[in-house]
Amino acid sequence: MLKTAIYGLGNWGQTLINSVHNKSDKIQIVQMVTRDPSKYTEFAQKTGIPISDDYEATLRNDAIEAVIIATGHSAHGKHVEQAASAGKHIFCEKPFTLTRESAVSATLACEKAGVKLAVAFNRRFQPALIKIREMIDEGELGTILHVEGSHSGHAGYDQRKGWRSTREENPAGVMCGKGVHVLDLMLMAAGHVKTLNASSETRVLDSERDDCTSLNFRFKSGATGNLSCIAVTANYWRFHVTGSEGWAEMRGERTLATCRLRKNPEITEFDHVDIEKAELEAFADLVQTDVEFPVPMKDVIHGVEILESTVRAAATGETIEFD
Repeated sequence: MLKTAIYGLGNWGQTLINSVHNKSDKIQIVQMVTRDPSKYTEFAQKTGIPISDDYEATLRNDAIEAVIIATGHSAHGKHVEQAASAGKHIFCEKPFTLTRESAVSATLACEKAGVKLAVAFNRRFQPALIKIREMIDEGELGTILHVEGSHSGHAGYDQRKGWRSTREENPAGVMCGKGVHVLDLMLMAAGHVKTLNASSETRVLDSERDDCTSLNFRFKSGATGNLSCIAVTANYWRFHVTGSEGWAEMRGERTLATCRLRKNPEITEFDHVDIEKAELEAFADLVQTDVEFPVPMKDVIHGVEILESTVRAAATGETIEFD
């Protein structure tokens, strides 16, 4: 059982706790840390997990083996490096950081300290996505030609206050909270990006955070791609891969549509899976048995690089090229 602390008790931090608390035989959250524990007294009483406002003291606790980072986006790099320096293994929420420089620095800090690092792209644990990955790996779709997707919803209407509403914490709108999930899957399917064009603007809300963001890619593999991330619409999730022998499309969280060349489309419905529990237990396996985590850090760092470049591409209209 991996003894773990969590830093950050907002809605998502609580979701992570609830996914494994008294439900997992691989990972146990034994300490909660937040800047203002008085806001979460009821939650602490409900879970029975101790709560503190002292992150540094938590890191000095030898009984704690790992830390879950669920703080504001811009703080991730600092909090990861602090945990690494204390010898704690780290599970960090996405986006890993907001700049490539900070992503590389945090990764190197973990490597230097000899601690494990995983970043929370939970869509990789969806059964429909696992099936798409198998189809790609086994060549069932042929040469990957194009990827596209959208992760959109009403976050712009719901998050008008707090750090999630600011441009500083959310450059390129809800790409940080939603679109990066689709981007991660595109990197999995088509490899790393060669060129990027982007648009990101506020069209509906009177807000400093963009509510409409779109990206167009050419990948080093030769594939093309496009991604949309709208913060002011009904919830919508889609990830599509087109290959020379067929296509596969994830619609929502549980539906997979596939079609082989010259065949009729097929629809498969998967059972619900707690993907937060799945990713946290995969992190525990990484730490305790060295089982590979399904999100490579090279993809994570490249994803941060694309996120950072999206801001520049949208502001200037230029095509961004990657080495």
